[in-house]
Amino acid sequence: MRTASIAAGDIVEIDKKGRRIFGRVTEIGEDGVLIFTPLCRGVSHRRAGAREVVGHWRRAGRRRVADAGGLTESDRAAGPDQLELG
Repeated sequence: MRTASIAAGDIVEIDKKGRRIFGRVTEIGEDGVLIFTPLCRGVSHRRAGAREVVGHWRRAGRRRVADAGGLTESDRAAGPDQLELG
């Protein structure tokens, strides 16, 4: 797997010598090596190469919630002449 799409804070699944480890990425080294914190106890591995990454879950922001009027922040910024009324 390519490490270019992986960022700090993402969750990765690593295969180290047949053992699957889930971890939160803390940083990415210059040579593409991931430095992570394991999510379960008893794991001594803290680094992984691109070939050892089996799964990747991206950290996403919160979804926008519409206010009482039904408009989102992007709708309010667009202005009244650019809104589509249903």
